[in-house]
Amino acid sequence: MQTVERDIVVAGGGMAGVVAAIAAARNGARTILIDRLAFLGGNLTAGLLGNFLTFHNMKGEQICDGIPQEFVDECIKLGGCFPERRGHLLNPYGNSHTVTPVDGEVAKLVAQRMCVKAGVELCLNAYSLGPVMHGTCVSGIRLADKSGERRVLAKVVIDATGDADLAAAAGGPFVQGDEAGRTMSISLFFRLGGVDLTRHLEHVKRHPDQFMLGEDPFVGKTRAQIAAGLKDWKDYPLITGYYDAVRAAKAKGEFHENRERVVFSITTTPGVVTVNATSILGLNPTVGDDLTKAALEGREQIYTVTDFFRKYVPGFENAFVLDSAAALGVRESRRIIGEETLTTQACVAGRKSDTDIGRGAYCLDVHEASGKIVHKHVEGGESYGIPYGTMVPKELDGILVAGRALSSERFANGSVRVQAHIMAVGQAAGTAAAMCAASNWMPREAPVATIRERLRKQGAVV
Repeated sequence: MQTVERDIVVAGGGMAGVVAAIAAARNGARTILIDRLAFLGGNLTAGLLGNFLTFHNMKGEQICDGIPQEFVDECIKLGGCFPERRGHLLNPYGNSHTVTPVDGEVAKLVAQRMCVKAGVELCLNAYSLGPVMHGTCVSGIRLADKSGERRVLAKVVIDATGDADLAAAAGGPFVQGDEAGRTMSISLFFRLGGVDLTRHLEHVKRHPDQFMLGEDPFVGKTRAQIAAGLKDWKDYPLITGYYDAVRAAKAKGEFHENRERVVFSITTTPGVVTVNATSILGLNPTVGDDLTKAALEGREQIYTVTDFFRKYVPGFENAFVLDSAAALGVRESRRIIGEETLTTQACVAGRKSDTDIGRGAYCLDVHEASGKIVHKHVEGGESYGIPYGTMVPKELDGILVAGRALSSERFANGSVRVQAHIMAVGQAAGTAAAMCAASNWMPREAPVATIRERLRKQGAVV
């Protein structure tokens, strides 16, 4: 078996892995990034997520910067993000202060360009088979591609698989889902074309009670007050509602039973929206057979949901399915048990500490096994800190976990799992890994104050 050596190996080319690889390479580490797809971006691109949440707390303060903002800036140059407000549109929904629509095709190009420019070695169309171990130290990974199987040895491994696949396979402890092990719903996103968003907005303004507007109490305005201020379809970029319509459709067997509302978001292409309204319950996203079942059920739901939009949603009468995601939208799977744990109480209280390597501010969003969606909010419009130790698995050396699988309680994970927050974690993971490689530190031994100072100099908010 062929063996190669690098300073850093990043497994997983979603946005946490992309930013981690860029950060590691920029900090002088020989870095290789591995992903099973032919392009980068993960849930943003393959999953058709279509937006970043969120770069701001509810006060409007930017709490995510550095490489993540640079990524948005590069997308703006290519028309893949709106130019207003550095790409971030105000979000009257109120689950976050801003939402950042991103074109997936532009994102694929920007991700690879930024990686290549930083000196990241890309290994696409490759599958991570598991860790290479020396005792309790993760010293590399095994991978397979068209050329066969090989090993990549590294001073630090970054697990950005989203499911903590490497950390779990290495024997690191983890939890999954709720107390009974049940995980949040899985969705299959899709896009609809032929949409008249101006007509839809007129309906919102006439029926504000049917939409989520100003959800966070910090907003301090009624739905009617917020709706009255909406002048253009870009003023309501992330839409959730149609409660009565969903209820009526369910009664006629015209909508699936797993959601009480629909969610969709605008894109940078006029007349095209991304729909988040499928919901598959009771499956385990770390089990292969369950992922197959989710894909099949999700595709069936797409056409049920599309018929609902055509019949019940003004402006969607002529809508058509443009495309569906190449990857399932998995909200929750494994969460490592780390040296520090991000708690629900800390998130709600907006707690910060001198071990933080990033900030979060999105609402604490949990999709229960019943299909019910429950939100908690960060008090006072604030943000919370994400501690360095949440990336460091207990009982393992040589590895950092970047992305939604970091060490966190369930509701806390419902916030920190979103794209802007995991990108901030990615920059911290890549920077820390490069510093560990250069100084022969184990990640758990690295001086957090030194890492935080390096991150500050690189534009991150810690």
